[in-house]
Amino acid sequence: MDERLKQIYEEITGLLGTKRYSALKGLLSSQESVDVADFLSLAAPPARVLLFRLLPKNQAIEVFEFMEGSEREELLNHFTDREVAEIISEMSDDDRTELFDELPAKTVKKLLLHLPPAERSLANSLLNYKEGSAGRIMTPEYIDLKADITAMEALQVIRRQARSKETIYTCFVVDGARHLLGVVSLEDLILSDPETRIETLMDDDPIYVSTEADQEEAAQVISRYDLQALPVVDRERRLVGILTFDDVLDVVEEEATEDFQRMAGIEPTDENYLDTGLFTLVRKRFTWLFVCIVTQTLTATILERYSASLQQVIALAFFIPLIIDAGGNAGTQSATLFIRSMTLRDIEKKDLPRVFLRETTTGLLLGVAMAVFAVARAFLLGTGPGLALTVAVALVAVVLLGNLAGVALPIIATAFKIDPAIMSGPFITTVVDVVGLVVYFEIARLVLFRA
Repeated sequence: MDERLKQIYEEITGLLGTKRYSALKGLLSSQESVDVADFLSLAAPPARVLLFRLLPKNQAIEVFEFMEGSEREELLNHFTDREVAEIISEMSDDDRTELFDELPAKTVKKLLLHLPPAERSLANSLLNYKEGSAGRIMTPEYIDLKADITAMEALQVIRRQARSKETIYTCFVVDGARHLLGVVSLEDLILSDPETRIETLMDDDPIYVSTEADQEEAAQVISRYDLQALPVVDRERRLVGILTFDDVLDVVEEEATEDFQRMAGIEPTDENYLDTGLFTLVRKRFTWLFVCIVTQTLTATILERYSASLQQVIALAFFIPLIIDAGGNAGTQSATLFIRSMTLRDIEKKDLPRVFLRETTTGLLLGVAMAVFAVARAFLLGTGPGLALTVAVALVAVVLLGNLAGVALPIIATAFKIDPAIMSGPFITTVVDVVGLVVYFEIARLVLFRA
């Protein structure tokens, strides 16, 4: 929160403490809804409820949509049935679906009873789409037009429906059976001759996605084609909803957060860090830490196997951390770049040979550069040319191995329909650490103990 918002929050706290509710109401109503949502998240629960009740109705709905799941549930528990009905019936359909996704099933069932029959039916249809799909996050609040009306008639339709729709800047042309025929922009309608028919103005080959499409795929389509709104159709190409750029921002943030968590070896969580239960946090972080224990067992087994080599050349142990860290970090870097490119669709199957060649070259150059410093370090320690050569060759081999593993493991994960982000971070480090130690000691055996 910047300094300006901190000052406003301090003013809100002061007015609340002195019970100057009229001034407090005026101050809150003059702020942006997203900022008010932040103010409420900082307030204690009793004060949060009081501040929310001071908001004008329209602003209250917007603020509620910006708040986090646990805070919204807390507010709902303090509201009367009438207040609950007003809030959830006025929310946009996609935001209401998001709210229902965050709440326990028993609570959702109770809230659905507060909706009018038509809204309840719509909410149920959205909830029945697969989680993470375009159908789940779409909104049915769009302007639909018939192809045989004029631009003037279309503008009249827009004027009548504009207040209840998600966007009016892109309109969708459908036939009597609601099949998607095309799209037309508000700009084209305004600038065209009033008597021009919609069928001559519309783009009759629109970009669209199906209700079953993954939400990340839908976000990529909007980004790729720079769309303000993306139509969502069913299997018969009937228009059932749209996705707008604000939906995409939510999806991008959600998917990026999930990928970061997986790449750090943490099971994804939908809650904020401070809202996540302590035992839940421990459970979600334990998996990869347990893998580390297993890895340590494998590492210990490898060290035991090569204990004779270590006893003969104690200095071999000096460079074990360097070998492990170099391979693991190189693999993580390679995987991060590759997974990012996969996500952005910058890399296709036909590019894979070029990718492997590129990573091989990069791995060799990085390995040689690190080997130069490692050799210098070995001579400073007085370990002799044999060990210096061993460390140099091992570094090149392990960094090359890490680079190739950083590309190969995400490809394997994708083939088995596993999130490739899992293959970054701890997983690649684990694989490269174990294999890297074997490579290091085998090279040492060949160079130092061949006699």
